[in-house]
Amino acid sequence: MAFLQMDVFSTMLSRRTEVGVILPERHGDCKEYPVLWLLHGATGNFSDWWRHSSIELYAEKYGIAVVMPSADNSFYANIPTGRYYSYIADELPEKLGAMFPISLKREKNIVGGLSMGGHGAYKFGLTSPEQYAGVCILSSGNFVELGDAPQDSPHAQIHKYVFGTTRISELAGTEHDIKYLAEQAAQSGNPLPKLFVCCGTEDGGFANAKGTFQYLTETLGFEGEWHEGPGIHDWLFWGGMLPKMMSWCESLLSNS
Repeated sequence: MAFLQMDVFSTMLSRRTEVGVILPERHGDCKEYPVLWLLHGATGNFSDWWRHSSIELYAEKYGIAVVMPSADNSFYANIPTGRYYSYIADELPEKLGAMFPISLKREKNIVGGLSMGGHGAYKFGLTSPEQYAGVCILSSGNFVELGDAPQDSPHAQIHKYVFGTTRISELAGTEHDIKYLAEQAAQSGNPLPKLFVCCGTEDGGFANAKGTFQYLTETLGFEGEWHEGPGIHDWLFWGGMLPKMMSWCESLLSNS
């Protein structure tokens, strides 16, 4: 297994940026690795997953390459300071596909993330359902329905920086609204990504996360699994859910 910390130049971001890549040993006659694009939460960066979880062990166990880009506090959107969505959806796969034997086929790609990264994973999977077979969401739902953060809080400042407003409800019906994106995907006629969604029962966003999942599956017809258990919005819960998530990824990738 190889773990690479890379510093790459991004045209979409107009600067260099960090990305972590895990490449497992070859499994059987594997010529191209399936890929899990794994996204960090707000205030984090590319190092969060490999510093705080056992992601390397499961990448090796299941033969899945894992790509962990840095995206600052962007909510994975195209904003004036950088086209983060375009960087991760388009530029980075092309760049890494030229460097490593990773598959860029839909059936061999999953996008996942926690908290803000879960929002990003929903956004990538629902905006480009032709690109990802699955979406893994940890402790995230449709954040535009969570209500406004206190004006003096760090989250309010991040929202102002990214969206130009702290009034999150104003983003309903836009590219930042997960339910809106899901509705557009369901109407597109494209195959829909399957969902793995989990949240801790003591997490302040639990009802929002579960309600979003139920809307996508029960109302719009997405296929998916919901998992819950004791826990808050932290790495103890996310690390505990990682074995189930990676097993789910392996099953989806091997059956496609």
